[in-house]
Amino acid sequence: MKAWLFALVGLMLLTLAGDVLAISFHENAGNFSDSGPKTSDLLFEVELTGLIDASPVVDDDIVYVENWYGWGDWKPGFYALNALTGDVVWVNNQLNGSSTAAITYDRIFVGSLDGYLNCLNKTNGEIIWRKKIESDPQWWGVASSPLIYNSTVYVVTFSDGTLHAFDFDGNEKWNFSTGEAPHYTSPAVYEGKIYFVGKKGNEMGVYCLNESGGLIWSSEVEETDSSPSVADGIVAIPTKTKLVILNATYGNVLWGAPVEGTMSSATIANGKIFIGTENGYLYCFGEDGSFKWAFKANGKIDSSPAYADGVVYFATNVQKGTIYALNASNGDLVWSYSLNPPSGLYYNIMSSPYIYDGRLYIGADDGKLRCFAKQILWEGEVRLFPGNRTLNIVGKPSIDNFTALSALVEASEGNFNVSILNTEWGLFVNSIADIQPANNYYWFYVVNGEMPSVGAADYMVEENDTVEFFFAPWGVSHEKARYRVIMHVNLTNVLYKVNVGLKPGVFTIGNHSIGNLTALGALQAASKIAGFDYTVNDAYYDSFGLLVDSIAGIQNQGYSGWMFAVNNITPMVSADKYDVKDGDVVWWYYATSMNDTPKTAPYVIEIVVTAPDAFVSNFKVTNASRGGNATAYVNVTAVASGWYVVVVSGLNAEGDYIAGTGTLRLEQSESVEVPVLIPVPTQVSTGSYNLYAGIYKLSAYPNSLIAYKGPVSCEVN
Repeated sequence: MKAWLFALVGLMLLTLAGDVLAISFHENAGNFSDSGPKTSDLLFEVELTGLIDASPVVDDDIVYVENWYGWGDWKPGFYALNALTGDVVWVNNQLNGSSTAAITYDRIFVGSLDGYLNCLNKTNGEIIWRKKIESDPQWWGVASSPLIYNSTVYVVTFSDGTLHAFDFDGNEKWNFSTGEAPHYTSPAVYEGKIYFVGKKGNEMGVYCLNESGGLIWSSEVEETDSSPSVADGIVAIPTKTKLVILNATYGNVLWGAPVEGTMSSATIANGKIFIGTENGYLYCFGEDGSFKWAFKANGKIDSSPAYADGVVYFATNVQKGTIYALNASNGDLVWSYSLNPPSGLYYNIMSSPYIYDGRLYIGADDGKLRCFAKQILWEGEVRLFPGNRTLNIVGKPSIDNFTALSALVEASEGNFNVSILNTEWGLFVNSIADIQPANNYYWFYVVNGEMPSVGAADYMVEENDTVEFFFAPWGVSHEKARYRVIMHVNLTNVLYKVNVGLKPGVFTIGNHSIGNLTALGALQAASKIAGFDYTVNDAYYDSFGLLVDSIAGIQNQGYSGWMFAVNNITPMVSADKYDVKDGDVVWWYYATSMNDTPKTAPYVIEIVVTAPDAFVSNFKVTNASRGGNATAYVNVTAVASGWYVVVVSGLNAEGDYIAGTGTLRLEQSESVEVPVLIPVPTQVSTGSYNLYAGIYKLSAYPNSLIAYKGPVSCEVN
């Protein structure tokens, strides 16, 4: 697209919804009752191919928006999209333009580029009727955004400055002409009066009419491209040089403030007035005219601000269009999100943000509709203890504490409410944070991103599982859900989680020597790293070996005591006699019965073993003469049985190289001193060579070095 075309594109606001069931762009002069996102998390973006300068509107979880001019494989149209996923529900490709829709009952009213006001069926987008109201559409068509009030549709045409009033069947009830109006200006309503901007004398004026089209008052203002915003008894209209505030009843000027107005309409909310400007400032004034603050954005602001829950949102009409969220009290930046156009392109934003159910919807000149949302109600770690959890539910007083449902209940403590129903199909999560099923939305759950085939009360979680409950219709993924609660599970029976590196060798307990590469050796190494003590009993050593009778001060008592498992298998020998290898997971757990496992026991120590297949503990080398050989003696110990290659090699200061290899088979825990013959060619230089000894698995030689030792000096003369 050429830059000049982007400069022509814009959006004007609709400031009030009139009918109780009417949905329009800026309800209550830009003051949204829903809360908006407090972060720049992007829920989805959907490509609609053409410029999107109209504002989206949302009704019954459907987003409605039309695109304008396009490029390439352009698909012009008025779109209805799923508000959670961005999936297209239907599209009417007969329409396109920059008018923002107004919705009431089963009908949608929207202007189009060809100069028509259109009435669509909300269910399928089919045209019910359309009226040609703009005699000279030019580049803009009907860019005014319709207003619905008391079963009447109001819309402004720019070429003749006329406010039209239609009934829902397309019959024009009356019109009021001023001769000319800004291209994008839209009407507003307040206390039964209709307000709009049109020509007045040599300037522009704000007009106030009754519902029959009779003039109540008009007030001349300077040139403006904007729409009136009306609330709290005042009318706010930005002109090219100032923000003008009028009395909504009589039309007299109450005060003005110097600003470089654009098509950005003012937002009136919480006793404040917010307005964007040509020079890139978002201003905040008190309704009494007092200056509150100003925020400098990255360029011109044609987007009209939206206020929601203490935050004001808007966007900039620049090459790298940016969406801003500011603290409405002081103008501090809450978050921003910038578009990234390829070199030479412009991704302006003239669409204004629409706030709905914690989400922000906005279009842009890159042809994409974006939805920003912080869906996560709560996220954190939950610590679950072994045993049962009391639920106080009739017919189901308790559940296992290591279930997905228990994780939710634990997370809720002091954070949010949870209600659980006992049904004929089992326990059912009815509400979280007081959010109950509605309109085919229910609470579902996933574990590590997958939906289990059993209920949350029956799914047994494991250490480090991520359990997520999400609120969505059936078939919508948890990433696209309206609300999410995410729990990272920590099973608190795990007293210590330790990674240990084991090498061949022995340690002693009393008169007993125990191999390092045993389950007891893993406990010994873990105790040194984590800082806990343990004791053993050798009363039955000849029959059973060493028995661990306490760990971390927790003593065996009666039929309860410490057991061990390796890779979830309980060996039939004692820990000092059970060999471990690289990658093994050794569990020490306090069993209260023979049915206990590391998952159900009250105390557990998890040890992950790292042990390379072999080690080089030491080596030495003889000196040599050119034309002869040196001999290296390499001490090797195997952790795992197999064939190995020992390599001794190195360089001198001149870069000359000598090397030798040896091959041998070793059994587990076997240690040998391997002689390696190193030929010394006659052509190498004399002097000191720094040699290293390395060991490989024969099957992986020469790609995977297991271990090495060095350097050791070898003198060649």
